[in-house]
Amino acid sequence: MDFLKTTNGRICKSFKNDCVVRSISIATEQDYEDVFNDLMKLGSELRAYPNHDKVWQRYLEKTMGWVKNKPPRIEGKLIKLGDWNPDHTAAVIRNSGHLTALHNGIIKDTWDCRYRPVNSYWTES
Repeated sequence: MDFLKTTNGRICKSFKNDCVVRSISIATEQDYEDVFNDLMKLGSELRAYPNHDKVWQRYLEKTMGWVKNKPPRIEGKLIKLGDWNPDHTAAVIRNSGHLTALHNGIIKDTWDCRYRPVNSYWTES
């Protein structure tokens, strides 16, 4: 699987912990700032930070209509992202405390995390 390094229009260049906003905006083809604002609003309503699981997962599932998928496995073992051959061309992928994006069949992130396992992933329903 190919990798493309991108910040996807990060609002504040010095802020590095934006994987939630970045991966969702890339995979769903939404503007970074729109996703940021939507997550901030939902986080405020839920009384949680925008990068808290209950906020971004609700956003993907309820607002965007995406569904959570079980992690892919080979002989019971999790597959490394770089070895995965997904059925989808777009996904938000959780791997070891990090979210990354699959867009048009390419992993897009600020760093190459293809060595990490795919723990779960969200796709359009």
